[in-house]
Parts: sequence; C-alpha cells; structure tokens
Amino acid sequence: MSDPAAGGAIVPAVAASGGSAWANGGPRFGDMVWGKVKSHPWWPGHIYSVDLTDDEEVHSGRRDGLVLVAFFGDSSYGWFDPQELVPFEDHFAEKAAQGGSSRSSFGAAVAEAVDEVARRSALALLCPCREPDAFRPHPSDGRFFLVDVPGFDTDADYHPDQIQAARDRFVPRGALDYLLHAAVTQRNAAEVAARTVPGMEMAGQFMAYRRTVFAPRDDTYAEAFGVDPEKVLEAEKQAAADRAQRGL
Repeated sequence: MSDPAAGGAIVPAVAASGGSAWANGGPRFGDMVWGKVKSHPWWPGHIYSVDLTDDEEVHSGRRDGLVLVAFFGDSSYGWFDPQELVPFEDHFAEKAAQGGSSRSSFGAAVAEAVDEVARRSALALLCPCREPDAFRPHPSDGRFFLVDVPGFDTDADYHPDQIQAARDRFVPRGALDYLLHAAVTQRNAAEVAARTVPGMEMAGQFMAYRRTVFAPRDDTYAEAFGVDPEKVLEAEKQAAADRAQRGL
C-alpha cells in the first residue's frame, strides 16, 4: 500500500482557542495530555476524535470550544476546555508522582501512557515496505489509520501526520549518541530512561530497531552465546552478595 504518512494535515480536535501551555493555538488530535476530573488526581490521556467513537454519551456531550480526551487506564472519555489540560511530557515528572502504587488504577493508567510513548517511538521504524498489512484505513473515518505496531496491542488509531511526526523525531545520530552516553556514564541507564519521556522514546526506538533487525527470531543473550540462563542469574546474585559484603 502507499505510505500512510504521505499526505494530509493533522485533524484539529475541535475549533478552539488553546491555553498558554499549547503551541499553535491549542492541543490537536493525538497530543498526550494530563486532565483533572473531580476528586481524581491529574490523569493521563490523549486528544481524540469524536468521529472515531460510537459512544452516544460522548457525542451528546460535545460542545463548541471543548476537546475530547480519551483517558488511559479505564478507557473513559471527557470533554475539556483546552486551558484545563497540560502537556504530558512537560508535566510527566510532577503528575506521575502524585501517588498510588503500581497496582492502583492510577499506576496502571500511567503505565499505559508510558507504553503509548514507546509505541509512538516504535512507529517511526514501521514501514509498509516491510509490514504491508500493518497500516489499514480506519473504518470509521478514512482520514485515519489503524496501525499494528509489533510488540504492542493492535489497532491503534493514528493520523498520517502523527506517523510522519514519529518519523521526524527519530534522528539516527541522536539515538546513537544517547546510547553511547548511557553506556559510558549510566550504570542504571534503563532506570533513568524510565523517568523521562525522551528516555522512554529512546527505549522504544531501540526495542523497535532490535525487533526490526533480528525478527522473526531474536535469541536472548544467553541463548545466542550458549550460556545457561540459570547459571548467569546465579552468578549475578553471587556477585551482588560479594559487593554487599565489601560494602560497595
């Protein structure tokens, strides 16, 4: 099929005047946000199109000047004045630390949002030339695509401009520099990456690259080098115990 990112302007959520936190006049379809609902903490979501849902309650709540937010975690919706929302990336550290364990509904919603960040990064490396069935016209609105990103849930809703934006954010030299810097300076690079949106994006890109290059068979390190995984784990535990005894 033709490249889904070949044309089309991004679809505005609605005609609205955005708050000062938003560039280009306001949030647009696909933008990841934090929204506040009653007694709940600030909740992660993304700007959605009412044309992609047949939920009658959502349609009945439509008002001029409001944008539709699809929330992560519980798959609920809400209509908001753009000034009631804040960008996901800019406020991630603050909002993600509001409280709740990893088993809570809030923790699950944040985890789902983080997964979406990684999915959009992986989207940058997904090409119809290799995965011709990964992009399909959306049955509800031909301006959008249903996309299957390997390693993630299927049937994600994306507009062509989102696909192009994901590709534009992927800079090979920048990715390599990030990886080299992490290898040299950060013993806990994976943990550090999970704390920032750019780090999540890089992790998603590297995992997507690994799947692209080594698919369909991607051996683990132990399998590739003929090492017994249980022996490796036991050796790592023993090394950690030795370091603890030496006070390291």
